[in-house]
Amino acid sequence: MTETKEKQEVQEHQEPVGPIILDLKKKKKKKRRYSNGLDEIQEMERHLTRASHRMVRSVEKGIANYRLNSIKSAKKKRDGAIRDFIPNSGIAMTHALKEVGPIPNDIARAINTKPMRRRIRRQLRGLRRSLRIWRLR
Repeated sequence: MTETKEKQEVQEHQEPVGPIILDLKKKKKKKRRYSNGLDEIQEMERHLTRASHRMVRSVEKGIANYRLNSIKSAKKKRDGAIRDFIPNSGIAMTHALKEVGPIPNDIARAINTKPMRRRIRRQLRGLRRSLRIWRLR
């Protein structure tokens, strides 16, 4: 009798088995929305913060690498951290500069937008007009 009660309890707790449906449709990426006239500034800010984040990451990698090498040098020989300061610094700079490489490209992409080029052209035209006054003959 106890076996039948156990079977009934097991059957009650089991969920019905059915087909598993997978939804493989990709969700559309939401478009960024900006107020009128502020889109250019916000896009530039996004690019420049990406560049500054890259710079901070590179400095962190360089310092972490220097600390590791300095600790290794100190363990290997007496005054090793002081003796190997220059080689350790050079290796750390190498690791830091690997990360810094794309930063000028990030800044150029931030500045090289159609509205920014228009603004620069307008400012250069105004500068050209003001320089005509100072032209010597």
